[in-house]
Amino acid sequence: MKISQTVDFGQISHTYVSTWKSDNEVELYAGEDKVVFTMSEETMKQLHKKLGEKLTNIAADRIEEAHKLAQEEQSEDE
Repeated sequence: MKISQTVDFGQISHTYVSTWKSDNEVELYAGEDKVVFTMSEETMKQLHKKLGEKLTNIAADRIEEAHKLAQEEQSEDE
């Protein structure tokens, strides 16, 4: 029998990845609450790729918003 659990942890306030342990331990914090887990190197690579894609998309959206705002301000000045 397989048992699984989902925990609604809320907004993460900070993280810690052990650099001196060889077990790839990750800690996620929400205030005083903490979740600790390990992940394989392959899983870390997948997470890195997904986070990179997400951050790239966020940056592209912010650049687009800044261009729109600059155009609106330029139109108002004319």
